[in-house]
Amino acid sequence: MELRAYTDADFALTEALETDPAVMHQLGGPRPREQLLRVHRLRLADSWWLVITEEPGGPGVGTIGIWDAEHDGEAIHETGWMVRPEHQGRGIASRALAMLLERARTEPRFAVVHAFPPVTNTPSNALCRKSGFALLGETDVEFAGRPLHCNHWALELRP
Repeated sequence: MELRAYTDADFALTEALETDPAVMHQLGGPRPREQLLRVHRLRLADSWWLVITEEPGGPGVGTIGIWDAEHDGEAIHETGWMVRPEHQGRGIASRALAMLLERARTEPRFAVVHAFPPVTNTPSNALCRKSGFALLGETDVEFAGRPLHCNHWALELRP
């Protein structure tokens, strides 16, 4: 498996993921296509937004990243991931998150990483738990202009 930089050629992957009802079910449904170009540009500008491939040089099967965010008025670093439905249930997100966190531990600006999977997203909450994140409680967040009721997880990357 490989994590590689998100490039302009990955717009089709963003479109496939974010307009797929199964992928976006827990996130309030598919994003409108008119939002995708803005999302794509944000990902291009962020060196910590990556494409997941099952083999080096292979096609993208998902995305994962760490980005600057704000929660309860505090600046934080947030992580999230998406995997195409036909590749789910095979440990891809788990391996990708482990690889991402390994990289993030070498970056001094990332002391703590937060994740906000919806409370009903059992696989993503299990992945947070398995990856060593601590559950801080439930919270309401906004994603793509939609309110979501989420679990708030945090992982300290260094003592």
